[in-house]
Amino acid sequence: MKRLVVWLLLVSFACAPSGPPLAALDPGLSDLSIVEVFPTTLLPASLLLIRGQSLPSPSEGSMYLLLSGTSKTPGGLPRNLEVRLRAEYVSHTEAQVRVDTEFLQQLGGNSIEFDGHAKIVVASVIDRLEHVSEPVSAKLQIVPSLSPRLDVVELQGPQRTTGKIHSNDWLTVRGDGFLLGDGEGDTVALVSGCFLPEGVSEPCAQNGRAVRELELPVRPLSRVDRTSAILPYSPTIHGVMPGTFSGSIRLRNQPPGSTMRTLSSSRSLSVAQVRPELTGISPSAASLGQYGEMQGAGFIGGLPGQATLVRLQGQFSLEGSPVNIPVDTEIVVQWLPRFPNGPVGRYVLDETDALGQALEPRGGLREAAGVFVGTGTMTLRYGRESVASKPTPLRIALLRPKQVVVVRFLSSYQDSLRLFGLRAVDNAVRARVLEVARRDYAGINIEFREGGEDSALPTDFAHYAQVDIGGPDPNGLGYLGYDNTPGRDMQNRRLYDRIGGVNAVTQNDGAPGYGGVFAEQLLGFSSHPGTVTAIKSAPGEAELFDQVFDPLRPDVGGTPATVREATLLPALSSGSICPASHDDRSHQVACAIFVLGSLIGTTMTHELGHSLGLANPSNPNGSYHNQGSLRGRIMNPGSLRSFSERAELSPSGPALFCDSDYQYLRRILPGSQLPPSVERQPCLDTPTM
Repeated sequence: MKRLVVWLLLVSFACAPSGPPLAALDPGLSDLSIVEVFPTTLLPASLLLIRGQSLPSPSEGSMYLLLSGTSKTPGGLPRNLEVRLRAEYVSHTEAQVRVDTEFLQQLGGNSIEFDGHAKIVVASVIDRLEHVSEPVSAKLQIVPSLSPRLDVVELQGPQRTTGKIHSNDWLTVRGDGFLLGDGEGDTVALVSGCFLPEGVSEPCAQNGRAVRELELPVRPLSRVDRTSAILPYSPTIHGVMPGTFSGSIRLRNQPPGSTMRTLSSSRSLSVAQVRPELTGISPSAASLGQYGEMQGAGFIGGLPGQATLVRLQGQFSLEGSPVNIPVDTEIVVQWLPRFPNGPVGRYVLDETDALGQALEPRGGLREAAGVFVGTGTMTLRYGRESVASKPTPLRIALLRPKQVVVVRFLSSYQDSLRLFGLRAVDNAVRARVLEVARRDYAGINIEFREGGEDSALPTDFAHYAQVDIGGPDPNGLGYLGYDNTPGRDMQNRRLYDRIGGVNAVTQNDGAPGYGGVFAEQLLGFSSHPGTVTAIKSAPGEAELFDQVFDPLRPDVGGTPATVREATLLPALSSGSICPASHDDRSHQVACAIFVLGSLIGTTMTHELGHSLGLANPSNPNGSYHNQGSLRGRIMNPGSLRSFSERAELSPSGPALFCDSDYQYLRRILPGSQLPPSVERQPCLDTPTM
């Protein structure tokens, strides 16, 4: 139904722009702005990037780049123009326009200089109005091709002055005319010269290894910089053994689908390749599923025949025990090509690897908390070549398992906030959701992190859970939330569950496929839920819901919250003053945020409980919910979870994990934080007849 509404809005906007605007609806564009457009030199098929603020997603409206100014060809006269180009959404701070045939035609060809201003225009599907940003200056040059110019080749870091280099250390090239990828083509480096192994003297033809026009990929330092780029001193040049290389480097531009390739002049390159180095590990304390990064230089990998290994030798001391376990094992580390400090070797603490297996007699990485003290030796293997570093002292603390949970707030959730009149205070609703989650799981070794569709996922943990907060129920069943993971995970063996998206396995088994928390379905608690499925409630519950939200709901004549109001709201520690009186606007908005955040938050903690193995964790064949009639337990079935309890407006306070459920969570995720001193209901009681 929601898709139909959005489609009707789009149709009405496209076919009847003169129709009445929906000014009461907040399109979320009060901070719409454009900061700059770049790069300034463009080729056919380039991407013109737009940096700004409050750029709308496709569900919020169509976006255009408006260029106004003068355009001229080389040697020609300037002509005035104004062009409107469709822009593609990347994130709320970035959009892009492809320099395609239409782009070139509107600006006057593939050899153009433009001087003028740029604006962002948004045709909102929310209020059916056009919104235009303030202009910024824009100077663009469109050229049919570019030839690279190479001025300088230099090493990075301490190697810059010593001339010593490790495998995959970065070389920086500076000049101009570099290609940026993204459809316009690539710049590559061509390396030629001679490598002499350590202790071997010339002539190269007899004792060394000749290198002729070896091709290496060149990476722009940024998506808009045509003057600086980096390339790795790859082991493909001459292997990983220590020695000296003397030769040259030049650059070649390779446009896609073209045989026209242009070359730069050459620059000399003379370096001494040294053995790899291992200097430490970060972090020094980690848990199951977490990344540990081996620090040093010379890491290789990513291609067949290349590997970096670290041999750990020493003793593992069990926490709270006099037992020391001898450790002599070799682990494989993943090569990561980071700039500017050089590549690192990343390792995942996993039960199936060599270290996990070495500790298996003591419970593995889930039980064997303690400290490893010893040495680490890094070995590079490249085909038949093998070279090792000097042993390095290492101290690594292994911690109890920790569950990281990324809470992803989707664009459909943001769309649904408009139905509640809360789109402008999205951040406050999110903060309340996370506050509820952290309180419900207090004393458990679990960490909640906020994310979104545009947000980067964790880089410190390989294994983490995700919970999607969306809008309507994609299953069409009117669920408030649904755990679509592959059944209860007893003992939390899966640290990587995702409650969200579609699970084809469960779907094929006949169960609903889509999981997550569905914020829009919460309107079902209202006495006028609109198109949302109504939820059976006790007498007075629907009226209580409406007292909280009707003052803000645009569909019943309410006034949505504004961005300005978000900065002036009182902080609520409880819902004791809710619903607020009709003449207390600030508390009306604050109560709506508190209640909706509580509803979403308690639904999320319930669904996450399922994925962690609740309820009835001692019985794999037991019910997914607490048995009996006692209220106030998070893992109760929906029939025992009233609106006032979920919203935390009940005098009895928020629901809690019952006694044995909470003990189970403490057992599988034992945190150092003391559990809150609250009285918990028993998980087992006598059902009413």
